[in-house]
Amino acid sequence: MGKTSLLLGVHSHQPVDNFDHIVLDTIAKSYAPFFKTMNKFPDFKFSAHFSGWLLEFIQKRDKPLFALMREMSERGQVEWFGGGYYEPILASIPSRDRRAQINKLSDFIEAHFAQRPKGLWLTERVWDASIVGDLSECGVEYAIIDDYHLLCAGAAKDKLNGWYMTESGGKTIGVFPISQALRYQAPFWDCEIVADNIAAIGGAAILFDDGEKFGAWPGTHEWVYEKLWLEKFIKAVLERGSIETARYGDYKSSVAPIGLIYPPEVAYAEMGEWSLDALDALRLEEIAHRLPEADRRFARGATWKNFLVKYDESARIHRKTLALSAKNPQNDPAFEEALLKAQCNDCLWHGVFGGLYLPNLRDAAWRYIIAAENALKPKNGFYYEDWNLDGYAEAKIVTDSFIADFQRKGAALIGLCVRSAKFNLLNTLTRRFEAYHGKIKKQESAGGGGVKTIHEATLSANEEALKHLVVDRYVRAGFIDHIIDGEFNSDNFFAQSFDEKKPLANAIYEIEAAQNAVKFSSDRVDKTIVANNESIVVTTIVKQKARYAQEHNFHFADLSQVTIGGESADQFLTLPPSNKLEFFDPYLDATIALRSDRAFVVLAHPLYTVSQSESGVDLTRQGIAIALDFGEIEKGGAIETTLEIKENR
Repeated sequence: MGKTSLLLGVHSHQPVDNFDHIVLDTIAKSYAPFFKTMNKFPDFKFSAHFSGWLLEFIQKRDKPLFALMREMSERGQVEWFGGGYYEPILASIPSRDRRAQINKLSDFIEAHFAQRPKGLWLTERVWDASIVGDLSECGVEYAIIDDYHLLCAGAAKDKLNGWYMTESGGKTIGVFPISQALRYQAPFWDCEIVADNIAAIGGAAILFDDGEKFGAWPGTHEWVYEKLWLEKFIKAVLERGSIETARYGDYKSSVAPIGLIYPPEVAYAEMGEWSLDALDALRLEEIAHRLPEADRRFARGATWKNFLVKYDESARIHRKTLALSAKNPQNDPAFEEALLKAQCNDCLWHGVFGGLYLPNLRDAAWRYIIAAENALKPKNGFYYEDWNLDGYAEAKIVTDSFIADFQRKGAALIGLCVRSAKFNLLNTLTRRFEAYHGKIKKQESAGGGGVKTIHEATLSANEEALKHLVVDRYVRAGFIDHIIDGEFNSDNFFAQSFDEKKPLANAIYEIEAAQNAVKFSSDRVDKTIVANNESIVVTTIVKQKARYAQEHNFHFADLSQVTIGGESADQFLTLPPSNKLEFFDPYLDATIALRSDRAFVVLAHPLYTVSQSESGVDLTRQGIAIALDFGEIEKGGAIETTLEIKENR
């Protein structure tokens, strides 16, 4: 069979503005010991991709590690791969931004490691032929995808041990397919077995996977470093005369391509499942298990972009960046930097890891969206445009203090961005059914040993988490109208089980645009919205005699620190009739007030989501849901509600 060229690569990334303690812990457990171990074996060639934000962090916070990376680069042991500087999904951003992201990282690597990357790490291996031209224009000669991509394109399973050419519009690049088998074996299997399997491949053994698997995943630091898996693996590879280690660029320049191929629009297999609606994902899993392994490529789920359909919160972030990109002044470095940071992929999707479910990641995206908005210096007033690309013009209100977005669906407030703090008070998350929720069981005592991959994690939750496994009937927003039939109380508000025969939250209102106001109308409710510098005033007219409630869903950086009348807002509340409700948020150093010309009863509860993560099950605080119950309103009755943000500055 001849020699096998082991093309080992690690991809390491941290979301923009991730918590310092998390990044430092990952450096200590994974990145630093990986490079220190590899440094003991200078003849072992490998490749690496680090996102730009992470490289900057290491440069500032771990200078010895950054110096070691440079030393290993200078002696030719490591080949650096490029990519999007802030790790965007390249196929999801405009061409100009794509090139800016790639060139920014290539410039950084060239400046600090004396290499101009020819290879590109494709974020989450999301492939779309539309990116080929931009990659070629940026000097990229080859990219990393999965063997799954090629199998979906019809490649033979025994023709995956090398590289292929692909083209789009006459522009060409090479593609290397990562071995899924090796990706699941290293570093979890015995190192001798993995080395034997590599030796048996012949041609190229392509392994390029998350650096965090080598020390940061549960149980792996002890396994990989304390029990010396990585060191033993390196020795096992070097001892086998049938394996040689190589950098990707060296292999490509010395070995001809297997052929030409056209991968479809696809990511790795698991991503296709995760991006489906939960019920469809379960159905796909059922179908795939009935198929022979060789045929499972034909049941491949949806594309990555379906996350932008599955999750409204993802769509808003993504569409905001698209709208901003279209307005790019192209001569403002502050705007450009904010826009590129806002394109970081992590908060836009959810699979095994938290992703979209992590509030701090969404907060970071909105921080830079608002920074970019501020850099444009928009004039105060009302604007109407279909920025979220749903076919309906939306209303946008700009004042010195905030930017508010109202959508036609539900005539709801879907964004309330405090401009000075760069914080979106409507950045909460809707409670949804996820495919893994059916696998979550009551927590039991753990047993057994060994190291498992995150795909094998046991999902168990305590009673508190199980209580919050609730599915919402509509997307969380502000100024949601409810015409309620029957009882309305704290329990059925939390459980989303109150009777509402024709939910207005999902209705499409007609919109009447004006210069200083916007009017929404439906068959049962009309709403007129005006604003001043610190407040939004909504006048609601109920067209029939009915029990009316108005719902608001607020997101805070830390709900546990927010108070209502001096008491924690992070609890179930039923407050007696009043005309006013006030929150104090120490993070914003601001008071958020709801006032009305009619008395209302307050029903409130914290919003928690239950999600899968690398360590099992997470119960995550997302915000607070508030219902202002106005009771029975006569036909034609008007209610004026004011939402005010008063910053202490």
